[in-house]
Amino acid sequence: MREELREKLNTEITRKQFLEYLVGAVLLLFGFNNLLSLLTSGKSTRYVMVPGPGGNADGFGTRRFGV
Repeated sequence: MREELREKLNTEITRKQFLEYLVGAVLLLFGFNNLLSLLTSGKSTRYVMVPGPGGNADGFGTRRFGV
């Protein structure tokens, strides 16, 4: 097994192959990080309309410029 690993590490690769492996590793790292943060976050992603002082909910279009 060590010899196989040593052979794999000693094989030459082209610049294109190196960049492909590098981009794949970066995407894998960020994707894995996002997945972990999604699983460990305790925040709720739902939005609830809460009535404002006038009794109406402050939703889209209720203010002067619609925000």
